[in-house]
Amino acid sequence: MFSINKNFTVSESLIADSEHKVIVIDNAFNDLDKIIDYANTTAYFHPPGNDGTLYPGSRDEMPAPYYEAFSALLKSVFPSSIEHQVARCWLSKITLKPDQLSPMQTMPHYDSLLHEDMAAVHYLSGSELGGTNFYRYRKGKNLTLSKEDEPIILEMLKQHQSSKAKGYIEQSNEVFEKVHTVEAQPNRVVIYSGNILHSPSVTARVEFDKKSANSRTSINSFFKRLN
Repeated sequence: MFSINKNFTVSESLIADSEHKVIVIDNAFNDLDKIIDYANTTAYFHPPGNDGTLYPGSRDEMPAPYYEAFSALLKSVFPSSIEHQVARCWLSKITLKPDQLSPMQTMPHYDSLLHEDMAAVHYLSGSELGGTNFYRYRKGKNLTLSKEDEPIILEMLKQHQSSKAKGYIEQSNEVFEKVHTVEAQPNRVVIYSGNILHSPSVTARVEFDKKSANSRTSINSFFKRLN
């Protein structure tokens, strides 16, 4: 069920005014319909927050064969001299409605403050349900954040809370500038540094019932670059 498509294609793009690349892999895996069927009929989705993160929905950890296939994809995309260690692969469905979000869930987030940590989103849904947006913190001009940026992070959180933003962030606002977008396509994988500010795009067509055909479904993977 979980194997890479040897005919996948790779493209790269630079985020504006930065040296950070976003890697896009299309037609990444074989048998996408079987992966979607697994998501709809076999996976057990735990309540929001059960994974210990602020992800606004339900998740289930992918089985070992997906880890193996994802690791094989990384080896095929990156030079052989670069090694990676996969930490988690979460099957994810956004289930919280905009009025159910906490203040922290209404702003862009980072997955890690370590430069070697990476993230990937494997879209099972199409562009009609939203891709991924990347943001820069206006005041500090920060696209990425690190452990040394704690004062900036605290100021950013304070400024965001003062703005009283509601719902999923989709566009630039007074605190954050949207600087890059990757549109979702079924079986597309996007890879980026985990310390970049980003947020899922959640369109008006998304239904927040995990059993709905219009639930925004993806596999979110986190891995570390070892060298």
